[in-house]
Amino acid sequence: MLLSLRLLRRIARELPRYGKLTYCLYRDPRVPQRNKIALAAAMALILNPVVDVPLRLPIFGEMDAVALTVLAIRVFVEKAPKDVVAEHQEQISLGTSVFDQDLRNGRQGLQARLNDLRGRGRLVVARARRNTI
Repeated sequence: MLLSLRLLRRIARELPRYGKLTYCLYRDPRVPQRNKIALAAAMALILNPVVDVPLRLPIFGEMDAVALTVLAIRVFVEKAPKDVVAEHQEQISLGTSVFDQDLRNGRQGLQARLNDLRGRGRLVVARARRNTI
């Protein structure tokens, strides 16, 4: 039991980093297309399984999906070119990765849209409707 708690804690710590790394590698044209297709197919099967037998077991069904997701991502990262992985890991640690740039652009776009709605008065109307309901 202690081993499984350590493993879960380690996965929880590494999951955000692996998520960013996977996103960056998936967007990188230097990673072979077949690897990207294999990851997409694995994720599609994990999220929409053909056979739902493990999901009938209360806890094991969800843990099975999590374990398969971690395995699919790990294989994807291991099959990517090592120099590309090292480059993206460095960019992630510096906060200059594709993921970080896309996140900043998304926040700026959302902020611009909110400011536009505030300028038109639509955001105020939406808030007023929520307060009266």
